[in-house]
Amino acid sequence: MLTLLTVVVVLTVAIYLFIQQASFGKEPGGARLERIKKSPNYKGGSFVNLTDTPVSAPNTNYFKLAVAFLMKDKSVEPAFTLPSVQTDLKLSPSGKPTFTYFGHSAYMLQMSGKNILMDPVLSERISPVQWAGNKNYPGTHVFDFKDLPAIDFVVLSHDHYDHMDYETLKQFAGKPTKFIVPLGVGAHLEHWGISPENITELDWWEGTNVIDGIQLTATPARHFSGRNLSRGKSLWASYVLQSVDYKIFLGGDSGYEKHFAAIGSKFGPFDIAVLENGQYNELWPYIHMMPEQTVQAGIDLGAKIVWPVHWGKFTLALHPWNESPKRIEKRAAELGLKLTTPMIGEQIVVDSIYPNRKWWDEIPPKK
Repeated sequence: MLTLLTVVVVLTVAIYLFIQQASFGKEPGGARLERIKKSPNYKGGSFVNLTDTPVSAPNTNYFKLAVAFLMKDKSVEPAFTLPSVQTDLKLSPSGKPTFTYFGHSAYMLQMSGKNILMDPVLSERISPVQWAGNKNYPGTHVFDFKDLPAIDFVVLSHDHYDHMDYETLKQFAGKPTKFIVPLGVGAHLEHWGISPENITELDWWEGTNVIDGIQLTATPARHFSGRNLSRGKSLWASYVLQSVDYKIFLGGDSGYEKHFAAIGSKFGPFDIAVLENGQYNELWPYIHMMPEQTVQAGIDLGAKIVWPVHWGKFTLALHPWNESPKRIEKRAAELGLKLTTPMIGEQIVVDSIYPNRKWWDEIPPKK
C-alpha cells in the first residue's frame, strides 16, 4: 500500500512539474477574465458553441478512442517524401492578395503591403515539447523562422498546438509584430513575452481595423480550446477579412453547422475561403468537418473558390493521409465548387493563380 501511494505521489508531482512548462501557456485572469465573463459565449466558466457540441460522439469513450489510435493503419502517413516548392518568402509579392502555404493550417497572406501569418507552426512537432508528439511528414519541414520576412501581424484561430506553436510564437517576443486573436488567447501570448499593447482580442462578430486598409471580423466556429486538462478557457474563431477590393474567409477548425450560412449571408460572397479538410472521424463528428461538409460550408459562404487545409503535414486522425483531398475533390466536382490545392511553399494569388496539381497522388519512382 505504501509503495502504491509513493508511486501515485511521484506521478502527481511529475505531471504537475511537466505542465509548468511555458509551452502550456496560461489561463486568463484579472481584467482579461472580467471581460471574458461579459461575453454571451461564455457560460458556467467556459466558452461554449452556438449549438451543443460534444467533443466526441455519444457512443464513444476514451478506451474506444485509445484502441482506435493504437490500431491505426500505416496509410495515415505517406510512404514517400512529399513534394514542395522552395519559395523565397522575402521577395515582393503580387499586388493582389498572395498566400504562401506552410502546411497544415499555417500560411502567410501578403496583402495591402502587409505580411500576415495565420496559425503559424514552423516546428517539427505539434506538442508542448519537441522531443515527443506528432511529427511532420518527410518533406514538409520546408521553412524556419529565419526564412520569414518582417511580419506585421499574426492572426490565431485558437490555442491548440497545431495552430498555436510556442516555439514559433516565442520568437516574436520584443518585436513590433501585432497579434489578433480570440478572447482569452492573449494570456498565453503575454506569458510568452508578447507585449499586451500588441495584442487585440476579439469575441465573435467583433471587428478591428488595426490592419491599415483591412477590416478583420472574428466569426463563429464550432470547436473547442485548451492546451492542458482545462477546456474552453479561451475562445476559438474564424475570420472575415475585407478590403476595398476583396473579401476573404479565414476558417479555423470547425465542425459543420448553420454558422457558415450566417457568415455567408452577412459578409459573402467571398473571393476565397480557407477551410479545414482533414483530421475528421465519426468518433468526433461535431468538432471537425467531413470533406463533403467542407464543400457545403464553401457553398454556404458563397465562396468563389475553396482552399482546403488542415491535412498533408501531421497525422491527428485515423483516415489515410491523402483521403481528404480525394473526397473533397469528388464532392466539389459534383456540386460545381472550385478548389485550389497548393503544395507547401506554393503560392495562391487571388484572381490570378490557383494551383490545382494532384501532387498527393504522385508517388515518386523507387531509386
